[in-house]
Amino acid sequence: MRKKKVSVVAVCLNEVKTILRILDNIPKNTVDEILVVDGHSTDNTFEIVKKAGYSIIYQKGKGRANAFKTGFRKVSGDSVVMLSTDGNERSADIKKLIEKANSGFDLVIATRFGLGRSEDVTFIRNIGNYFFTMLCNLAGNLHITDSMNGFRILTREAIEKMNIESDRFDIEAEITIKAGKLKLRVGEIPTIEDPRLHSSSRLRTIRDGYIILRRIVKEAFRGPPY
Repeated sequence: MRKKKVSVVAVCLNEVKTILRILDNIPKNTVDEILVVDGHSTDNTFEIVKKAGYSIIYQKGKGRANAFKTGFRKVSGDSVVMLSTDGNERSADIKKLIEKANSGFDLVIATRFGLGRSEDVTFIRNIGNYFFTMLCNLAGNLHITDSMNGFRILTREAIEKMNIESDRFDIEAEITIKAGKLKLRVGEIPTIEDPRLHSSSRLRTIRDGYIILRRIVKEAFRGPPY
């Protein structure tokens, strides 16, 4: 049987202080391909990553989801890990994501709740995550603890079936609900979200919260095929 290929899509925007630390901690013996997608950084993130020997391209369009969708179109893995490079995702946990996925899961989310924890989430974001996770569970008939964490792995087949439409921070909600509607096997592994090493979150509570809620409502009232 052919060994399944694993790709990592690592997104960045002005992460010059953190990105090599995150990329260098990826367990290279467990992945086959790493592609960095840059959101047109204004610092020298692109140059540093390229000089370090990693493959890097500019994303098409604006927003977090468009960065990942750019990467999805370029990588060749049977499964794809979604990774942010702002410093609070533990890239070493990719090994645990892959091991869980290899046990028969189509989507595995690294949860910051349940057995995991976050050193970065604020009280307001914590409430928002709980609320959105509850709605995603209802919409997708799921039982997960962290629908909003973008640190996850999903199969190529799942990506193709989902036909992802999101442009911004609603991509996690869309993927999660569609996985449930498609009756895919969804699992979680615990992770620790470290404090952001520099800068602040680009998620804007009111604006992006509305976008996420709108996405959840849209996906709740439709189903496959997508």
